[in-house]
Amino acid sequence: MCLLCRTFAILLLFVSLSLAQVIKEIRIEGSQYVPEDVILGLINIKSGSFYSPDLVRESIRRMYRSGFFDEVAVYEERQGDQVVLIYKVKDLPVIYKIEFQGNKKIKSENLEKKIGIETEVGKIDIEEITKGYTSSPAIEEKLEIQKRLKLGRVLTREEMEYIKRKIIEAYAKEGYPKVEVEYGLVPKKGASKIVYTIKEGEPEYVKSIRFEGNKSFSRGKLLGLMETKPVSLLAFRLKPPFSEEVLKEDVKKIRDFYRSEGFFEAKVDYSVKREGNRYEISIKIEEGPRYKLKDLNIEGNTLFAYKELVGDILKKNRGGYYRREVIDRLKDNIRKRYSEMGFLGVSVEEREDVNPEKKSVSLSLRIQEGEPVYVNRIEVQGNYESRDYVIRRELRFQEGELANLKEIERSKTRIFNLGYYEDVSIDPFPSEGKNWDFVAKVRERFTGQFSVGLGYNQVTGISGFVSLRKGNFLGTGDIAGISISYGNKYKDNSLSYTKRWFLNKPIDLTGSLYDKRIEYTTYTVERTGIDLIFSREFAEFWRVGAGVSLQKVNYKNISSNASPLIQQEAGTRQSRKFLFSITRDTRDNYLFPSQGSLTEINYSVAVPVLGGNEKFNKLILSHQHFFKDRWLDTGLILSVKGVFGMVEPYGGKRVPLDERFFVGGDFTVRGYKYGYAGPLDPNTNDPVGAKREAIFSIEANYPLYKNILYGAVFYDTGLGFDNWNELKTQNLRGGFGVGIRFITPFAPIKLDWAFKTKKVPGDTSRSKLHFVLGVFF
Repeated sequence: MCLLCRTFAILLLFVSLSLAQVIKEIRIEGSQYVPEDVILGLINIKSGSFYSPDLVRESIRRMYRSGFFDEVAVYEERQGDQVVLIYKVKDLPVIYKIEFQGNKKIKSENLEKKIGIETEVGKIDIEEITKGYTSSPAIEEKLEIQKRLKLGRVLTREEMEYIKRKIIEAYAKEGYPKVEVEYGLVPKKGASKIVYTIKEGEPEYVKSIRFEGNKSFSRGKLLGLMETKPVSLLAFRLKPPFSEEVLKEDVKKIRDFYRSEGFFEAKVDYSVKREGNRYEISIKIEEGPRYKLKDLNIEGNTLFAYKELVGDILKKNRGGYYRREVIDRLKDNIRKRYSEMGFLGVSVEEREDVNPEKKSVSLSLRIQEGEPVYVNRIEVQGNYESRDYVIRRELRFQEGELANLKEIERSKTRIFNLGYYEDVSIDPFPSEGKNWDFVAKVRERFTGQFSVGLGYNQVTGISGFVSLRKGNFLGTGDIAGISISYGNKYKDNSLSYTKRWFLNKPIDLTGSLYDKRIEYTTYTVERTGIDLIFSREFAEFWRVGAGVSLQKVNYKNISSNASPLIQQEAGTRQSRKFLFSITRDTRDNYLFPSQGSLTEINYSVAVPVLGGNEKFNKLILSHQHFFKDRWLDTGLILSVKGVFGMVEPYGGKRVPLDERFFVGGDFTVRGYKYGYAGPLDPNTNDPVGAKREAIFSIEANYPLYKNILYGAVFYDTGLGFDNWNELKTQNLRGGFGVGIRFITPFAPIKLDWAFKTKKVPGDTSRSKLHFVLGVFF
């Protein structure tokens, strides 16, 4: 550049600087809710800097982008060569509450759940939401919404509009597509709220759903995939809501389902016919050819052979068709086999080669085995009441050991079977190295039970009771209980305590005191006593027990019409028993097992010590086994149970009435009243109990709704008898029927309708209803 040009440029710069105006001051006016320092930070213009219209325009854009303001205007006040910038704003208030008005179809609390927001400050605890749940995309999305729309701060216009859209979507799914939603702010100092006014409009309903072209799958199967449902009197769906958006999602589900079953060329379309506010839906399906799973190739497996990884999964694949569930089962089996050897980081990559000409699929699974994983640190979370050691002592894997999937799953089962938690999860936190952290997370249930009320059954009549039972007492895992029950024909007062892990060993020590009275039709029995039971876990799944029982038993008010067997019980006797037991329990769930078994051997002997005057030996053998359908993966659970018991006196004594076996009732042979599948008094037709019992039961439970509601069919057969020659096929009592099982977090509920195969004197009804609250089988 020439000297003249350079001189001219410098002169021009000097002149422009001399003419530029300096910002003297920035004022904020109209702000009610957003602090002034926050606004100045958004403006990002400092006093003393040179004035520029571009800088002002950029500051306005930043303020609007923040979402905190409804209106922003900037005025200039010139003072010589200085400028005062005045920002006049209309800001938005901090929202502490959201209210809904006009919502009749969807209650406010349900609308809040559907939208996924809190309506009052602090109403939703993010940590509480995640307690007991593993991460998933759906949960992550829900948490993101709840974190983003947390109250107690400014809601932007965009966020207010988002809530409006979610309300409209919620109503559309309920069959209200013409809903109108408006909102307005109700500013109050320190406690502003936003009110959404809803005009629901007229609802629209589904009249019918018709399928065309579905040859491979039933209408019921396809309906089960859909959220849209037709009218059904049995299901109490008189006006099922119609939403075209939901219908589109349902059609996509059907299309995806067909592809997952090997119908790669399937086409699914729908049409809707409207009659007033009711809709007839037609879903047309062109299934096309079904592709076969031609080849399966596994690569990268150095620790397991092909047959070990595949097992019999492909053999169970009906017709050899391509099925997504079969492929997923293969991948899960591979991960399981490796994880049981400590290779938790194993990955399985899938590659499909689809051949449209041959209508076949070749599948390749490539395994990245990785390295064996070791346990670095185990953290316990969610135990607000329980102490850490209550959970840690049930873990079958420890820090520094190889992480074995089988031991991790067993640990979850042991913790859940304590009965103190609604949900248990043990999740790894992978790291780049081979040492991983693990989190054992529990969601505690209410383990204290206090109840006051009335009870009734055929034996005891009406009784009042007060009961207090506390599991996980003081967070130690111990169990304490006290019960007081009184009635016209019944008394049951008891005090008990179970010390878990006595002497810091896998030992349970249980002591109980009780005072009971029951008035039967022809006699009354009173029982007062103390039991002390000691049991120890001596191997995984195995437990041995021993104990003593000291009782005073009194039979009185015996009717002259009572059986001679009952009349000879008159008076008071002292019972001194030694108790022994061996148990093997591999059940996966103590409330409602789906697999595993429970084997028990219980032996008691009454001895004439410390004033005892009873002499007998009693042995009960029982075995229960639970099978889950692995063949068709229907969720069906099959249960079988066998029980044999015998009691024999010695030393010239007789078997006490209350030690005899009363077969028939809720837990033995259903369809019969308690004891009526055994010996009866020939004069009164009352059950008198038996010296021996033999019972066999089989039951199938099928899930009707998730893992909450099950339907059941069952068959029981058995007999209470005194002599072996009575155990004949023609003498057996049988019961069969149907029932429902409702699995709640507190206790399962069972209702059975059972039919007896043989009527007996004193129990001549054809059928009987059985209701059980608690353990089922």
